[in-house]
Amino acid sequence: MSKDTDVLIIGSGFGASVAALRYSEKGRSVLVLERGGRISRDRFEADDDMLWQPENGRYGMNDFRKRGRHIVPWLGAGVGGGSHVYAGTLKRRDFFDDFPSSITIDEMQPYYEMAEKMMGGMKYPDYPPYNQLPSYKIFRMAEQKLASEYPSDVESQGNILLGISFAPPGRQPGASFINQHGAAQKYSDPDEQKILGGEIDVKNTLDKNYLFLAEKNGAKIYEFKEVYKIQRLSDGGYKVHWKDPRENSKDQGNFTCHTLICGAGTIGSTELLMKSKFVHHTLPDLSDQLGKKYSSNGDYVTFLIPKKGLASSWIGLIIFIVGLFMLNWWIIGLGALAYVVGWIISDKKHLPDVGTTNSDYIRFKHRDGSTQGMYIEGGRYPTPIKAVVAIVMSLTGQFKPYKYGKINKVVNLLGKYVPIVELLERTWPIPLLMMGRDDAVGEFDLDKNNEVEVHFPFEKNDDYVAFLEKWGRKFSKAAKSYFVPNHIAKILKIVEVPHNIGGCTMGENIENGVVDSYGKVYGYENFYILDGSILPCSLGPNPALTILAFAERSMSKI
Repeated sequence: MSKDTDVLIIGSGFGASVAALRYSEKGRSVLVLERGGRISRDRFEADDDMLWQPENGRYGMNDFRKRGRHIVPWLGAGVGGGSHVYAGTLKRRDFFDDFPSSITIDEMQPYYEMAEKMMGGMKYPDYPPYNQLPSYKIFRMAEQKLASEYPSDVESQGNILLGISFAPPGRQPGASFINQHGAAQKYSDPDEQKILGGEIDVKNTLDKNYLFLAEKNGAKIYEFKEVYKIQRLSDGGYKVHWKDPRENSKDQGNFTCHTLICGAGTIGSTELLMKSKFVHHTLPDLSDQLGKKYSSNGDYVTFLIPKKGLASSWIGLIIFIVGLFMLNWWIIGLGALAYVVGWIISDKKHLPDVGTTNSDYIRFKHRDGSTQGMYIEGGRYPTPIKAVVAIVMSLTGQFKPYKYGKINKVVNLLGKYVPIVELLERTWPIPLLMMGRDDAVGEFDLDKNNEVEVHFPFEKNDDYVAFLEKWGRKFSKAAKSYFVPNHIAKILKIVEVPHNIGGCTMGENIENGVVDSYGKVYGYENFYILDGSILPCSLGPNPALTILAFAERSMSKI
């Protein structure tokens, strides 16, 4: 029977994009269905519209929704999927002993190389202006010091390979250029806050490489097509049912195909397959392992605050305020003196809002002495004063990503001459982004609305979190900073997870996996899953490059 397309791909993230390109290169008709829209610098605003909340009429690229008691996944929505919200980090895994036996590190190397080349991977620059940013310099100093002090625990440290375009020496940050694939991009400008749109066209997102080339080959990408049911046809093909998230009606259309690729991400693919099996009963033969082996990849956030002069200034400010209430000039003068002393001896402000998240890393052995046990990387975020200004500008339609540089200059100028602004700008913490091979393994379930939630045994990570915090304290000490634990995670037992893994994991057979090592779904012909849901355990490093490499491996086999 004729079908709408040879190959239908659900989602447009890392694995899905590889499939779109490789099938289109072979002349197959390819149709990609993406729940979100195209991401553009021109349309970006730093208000609620940057969030994915269809029920509230918001269709941005950042999807934050609590899934169960403990887990808040950070997902991407838009053409290019998670490549718009990840930090651009491209790290390899060095071993696969805990994967199905057919996978070896030697086999994976060429696929890692293919993915790195396609993504335009380059090390974070060691030349100005990139290597002059204060937070970067603080982290590099601490990484080098820890590597020297603990050589038996620290495996490596340095600048990370990133799928981000940095201006070569002599070129202007922020300038436009044409990348190796022919797509228009911009060079990274350190003054543009990345979460507030500064990464758009700077990050080598999938719409600038894999998907860009797939479309040149004739692949079609349909926006705002959210698949909610997969149906196997009597002749062996598949029908997928989709709805437009901007509309209220349930069933708005369907497409048929000979070959089906599911690449909607760990949360999306697992939810879709579970609904198809347990709610619609259209994929009844899926493995009983569906929904098992969820992992957070050990994602955890703590913070550090450079301490030099900070305590003196805060104590001085408090004494100064007390003196004002008491109308005592001696106390007022003492407080002002303590504040000024702290101001004078403090280092240059660390500016945790500018620069590149994960510009550098330090890697530790596992608690059992094996490799790739845990990483610490530096985070960036829009500090509150500047973020509020950006959001207020957005509400009047005045904010664009390039304007953050102007906001940055104005607030920094106030921080030079207005004491309370100066002190606040010195106090904002720098995130310590941690990840590794943790102990807790969760499971998925469908809630009353047929959306997946994660049952995660948070307490089983107690030893792992203690391990993270031990090295977080040592790292903060090396950085001459205060260490700030993650009190929200400790008290509320909630973690935000950008590196969700599992749910449709690979296994040797249908008894211990949903797919084989190439992503082929057990029990169904011409049906593959290519995303983080097929990874069977915590990787340790950021998973994006490994997902790409596995997809390249699968497509090579297919």
